[in-house]
Amino acid sequence: MRFAEVTLSAPLDVRDFYGGELGLPLDGGTIVIGETRLRFDVEEGGAFYHFALLVPGDRFAAALEWAQARTKLLGDVFEFENWDAEALYFHDPAGSIVELIAHHGLEENSRSGPFAAAELVGFSELGIVGDRKSRLRDLEAEGLELWSGTVDEPDRLAFVGEKGRTLILAPPGRGWLPTDRPAEPHPVQYLLA
Repeated sequence: MRFAEVTLSAPLDVRDFYGGELGLPLDGGTIVIGETRLRFDVEEGGAFYHFALLVPGDRFAAALEWAQARTKLLGDVFEFENWDAEALYFHDPAGSIVELIAHHGLEENSRSGPFAAAELVGFSELGIVGDRKSRLRDLEAEGLELWSGTVDEPDRLAFVGEKGRTLILAPPGRGWLPTDRPAEPHPVQYLLA
């Protein structure tokens, strides 16, 4: 599973942040993040999301330095021992909670030296807020599987897809790491490859 295209809503144009601050390539109105093409529809309102960008599994320390030089991080580095992963978080100008996550052993590139935006592999996670059970049924009908978490407990997340490329099914109101900002449903479109 790969995130080929993702379209989100934002209350303002955030391309300057992704293209300028983070140095990601722009293709017209599209932000190119490795294998993923990200678009934002500028709309009134307070749409925000949680999504993660995949860092090569052996490049997290360099990606941490890169991110610290470009944006204010939200808290410390998070270690996910069950997933053998490390992550960091920051806000984009629209208030979305953006994560950089490295799963050790996944997409490793054996590079050294300073991290470059071009090393980002693509989307790793995309939060989908709403009725988790019905969304899971729809995703299973498309051949995707629940690989971690559950939809049977009210405040738990469900992770669908595969390690490193995951749709996160979240109930409305559950706090997103690391801010605990309550999850809200907002328009989201995605194309998986």
